[in-house]
Amino acid sequence: MTTTFNRMGSCAVAALLVLPGAALQAQSTQITAPAGTITGLEEDGLNIYQGIPYAEAPVGDLRWAPPQPRAPFEEPFVAADPGPACVQSATFWRPGDTASTEEDCLSLTVYVPADGGENLPVMVGYHGGGSINGAKTDWDPREFARRGNVVVTVNYRLGAMGFLDLPELDAEASDGTSGGNYGQLDKVQALRWVQENIAAFGGNPDQVTVAGQSAGASGVCFILASPEAEGLVDGAIIQSTSGCAVDAKESAMAGFEDFVAVAGCGEAEDRLSCLRALTPAQVLDAQLDSSFRARTVIGGGGLPVDTAEAFASGEFNQVPIIYGNTRNERRAGTYESHDLVRQPVSQDAYEEHVRSTYTENANAILASYADTAEQSPGQAMADVESDARVCLTNGAIESLSAWVPVHVYEFRDETAPARPYMVVPSSFPIGSGHSAELPYVWGSLIVGDLSPEQQKVADLMQGYWEALASQDGFAGTGLPEWPAYTAEEPQRMLFLEGGQTQVIGDEEFFAEHNCELYAEASN
Repeated sequence: MTTTFNRMGSCAVAALLVLPGAALQAQSTQITAPAGTITGLEEDGLNIYQGIPYAEAPVGDLRWAPPQPRAPFEEPFVAADPGPACVQSATFWRPGDTASTEEDCLSLTVYVPADGGENLPVMVGYHGGGSINGAKTDWDPREFARRGNVVVTVNYRLGAMGFLDLPELDAEASDGTSGGNYGQLDKVQALRWVQENIAAFGGNPDQVTVAGQSAGASGVCFILASPEAEGLVDGAIIQSTSGCAVDAKESAMAGFEDFVAVAGCGEAEDRLSCLRALTPAQVLDAQLDSSFRARTVIGGGGLPVDTAEAFASGEFNQVPIIYGNTRNERRAGTYESHDLVRQPVSQDAYEEHVRSTYTENANAILASYADTAEQSPGQAMADVESDARVCLTNGAIESLSAWVPVHVYEFRDETAPARPYMVVPSSFPIGSGHSAELPYVWGSLIVGDLSPEQQKVADLMQGYWEALASQDGFAGTGLPEWPAYTAEEPQRMLFLEGGQTQVIGDEEFFAEHNCELYAEASN
């Protein structure tokens, strides 16, 4: 059987690997690890092992409980099917039948160079999706793996299944407080599985880098701050998250309690038993109909202190870090919320949004973006939100860089390809929007393939990401010099069109993003 892959391959890969037994035998590859014997597929220069369970199914009493290690396979595990995504509703940005009501979803996929040898650098990747959507199949990292890396992509619990916190769950926790961060703890459990098993795939358990984008990047922040992840990681890549921010339990509890009430368990004698008796579809309905938000909460052994406190004090898992964002973080989101559904932002709606969100600085913000707003209020709204989001990362970057090497970037390839569901009018340029860098590094669903000029940017970024994973540093790689960010020389790398780069200082960067207008957000 021959198969053609391209960068639209996330869904294609999922379909491909559900193979008849005879086809699997013809192209099979097998390893034996502490987890058991695992049979995968040799394809396109890679050995691919899909849908490997790394934890017990979080069902019954394990719903809303920390992930439990999976017992070794008694029979060879056929890793030819990616398995289900975790419980979620369908969403427009994941084309196809993307809804799931399957709780037995805690699996990972391992991509290995077919001729790779031993002790290869390992990259463990966490998808985005607001912690309510997404799956490991959203990334198709075969290109990165073929460079000589073992890549692991991970499913983790989402939405209310992964981020509910209640007093009853505190009572079940060994230390008296749960935190409710089950989706984040799943990511840590996947790292434990990697430590125990990755050598059998040719990976080096002492060279494990974690990478995440958007909600997945918040998981990387959690891993850096979590005592549970001590000794499990050797590098970290944080792509497009809002300053590693987390919530206090008190501020999140109202949404959690509203979820319980909407689910019909608010007056139950045993609320937790009532909730665990709900079907996944009923959990989703209550999640969608309540004020519940998937939030990382301070508490429990997973996150005993605020990430900001951990980073400032140096009490975190200290490893080299790449940390960055796209230039136009909120343009895609603003377009998706308005123009995509034929509700373009009006001038009045834009001004009302700015005044209600940035009360004290509203006049200054409106004046700074007046020229853009005159042409497109929607683009002005997106630019305000993009700048505020980017400026929010400054505090975490400054704190982390006081303790470990941090290389900071901004992705600015304005030619970045659109995703398939987008029919973007020329009046609303997405630019280098949120997730625009994903096809360059990790492979994600786009229209067509990267152009030769875009591929230059992809090769450059993958080179840096690979250098961090290898722990050899950037020197000697032939890549443009990328200085670490320091208090004395706070510098950032810009990834530009055609594989060009530019290093700029914070003074210029802050001016471009109007960070003085978002001072509270940036501290």
